[in-house]
Amino acid sequence: MRCDRRLEVLFPLLASAAFVACGGSVADGDLSSSSGGSSGASSSSSGGPSSSGGSSGASSSSSGSIGTFDIEVCNGTDYQRLQGVTFDPGLVKVDYAELRDEDDNFMPPLQPPVVIAKSGTLCASAINKPKCSSDFAALRSAQGWDNNGAGGFKPPSKRYLARTMGDAIDTLTTVDAVRQAILPVDNAKDAALLATATDVYRVVCDGNPAARKTAFGYELRLQSGHTCGKGTKLEEHVISVTTSGAMSVLQTKLIVEGDPNCAIGRRPEGMVCKRATDDDALARFFANAAYLEAASVVAFERLAEELRDLGAPEDLVERALASRDDEVRHARMTRGLAKRFGAADVAPPDVDAPRKRTRLDIAIENAVEGCVRETFGALVAHYQARAAGDAAIRRAMEHIAVDETRHASLAWDVADFLEPQLRADEKRAVDEARDAAKRDLEEALRAAPGEQLSTRAGMPDTETALALFRALDRGVLGTA
Repeated sequence: MRCDRRLEVLFPLLASAAFVACGGSVADGDLSSSSGGSSGASSSSSGGPSSSGGSSGASSSSSGSIGTFDIEVCNGTDYQRLQGVTFDPGLVKVDYAELRDEDDNFMPPLQPPVVIAKSGTLCASAINKPKCSSDFAALRSAQGWDNNGAGGFKPPSKRYLARTMGDAIDTLTTVDAVRQAILPVDNAKDAALLATATDVYRVVCDGNPAARKTAFGYELRLQSGHTCGKGTKLEEHVISVTTSGAMSVLQTKLIVEGDPNCAIGRRPEGMVCKRATDDDALARFFANAAYLEAASVVAFERLAEELRDLGAPEDLVERALASRDDEVRHARMTRGLAKRFGAADVAPPDVDAPRKRTRLDIAIENAVEGCVRETFGALVAHYQARAAGDAAIRRAMEHIAVDETRHASLAWDVADFLEPQLRADEKRAVDEARDAAKRDLEEALRAAPGEQLSTRAGMPDTETALALFRALDRGVLGTA
């Protein structure tokens, strides 16, 4: 297993070498001043780039305003996809419906399906309820529609709808079959199910209604995309779903361009990306960092629960919980720095309710978020602790770098626990995800961070960032 000691020695050496190669000077005092206590503020948990120097303000397309909506689709802060959906009963009433995902590497019974949503009472009107329940529990499908809209947070999967009707059980394995089963589309929940079936579009439960009735059916306010990486963007759409189930995009509004410099730490699955729009680059940087720090609290809490469920050594569970506590502190400190540079109040993280995940799901997320992004972020944190021109940021980064190095080490130890338990094809999927994350990160580092972030926050310029990444790839990432 990779131990804390190895990374604790390697990262300061790599960061120091890069800092000396770049001239080894700071703007407001020598490095000896950075050995004091915490300033009460800290940079991003990843230590990696989380905001470019350019404006990240929202801009809208020529489609104009999205307009107002007056029908609720969410249940508070949660969108329950099947609740309120009206299936055409035909001759037999639908007692129960369950939306499921099967990994593309389909091999029951080793991998149970992931239940995305459910409604009704299982086998409620069945004559032989025990047999109905048993048959439904054993039901699997290698067929389904593609579900690849999760932004790389989980492996590709097939989605299908399973139902019980009296003693009968059936599966709907295409979106068109689901459409036919609910026609006519006579309420907003029917329309939302069809529009979000593939996860390309998603309902955002932000306290505002997301649907409105029209003469032809319903219109929905949905979002797509994310904002981390080169070429990414977050958009809001008006989607029309007619009573006959025909779907079309009526309007699209750009919320914010993606951040090509994004190299954050452990993002939880289902995190809704929100970018600060403050005018000052440092205010944006630390506001975005604070949002991501708070989201990382959720990520480590989930990881601890999942590791415990998988029978992981208690040491791994305890370290995940300790990392969660670190992120609570980081979020509070980063928010303080954001306000120091004039940022508006930082929004709390918006993260979807967790789903039951397979060992492969967790291993892929850990490989991407922990072994690549979080590990590189920890190294950059060490660099910032030397290069930041602002003394308070330097002092804060000395503390944050130590924490993030422990988090990176945890990611590799989690990999050592999970990956030997996977089948050969699953291991290949994890390796491919890790390699793809490395390629994406290297490409993202080619965007310059901007003068303020380089001089005051100590973010490495493009040449230095790439040198750090390649040194890390040789010393750690390439050893997976």
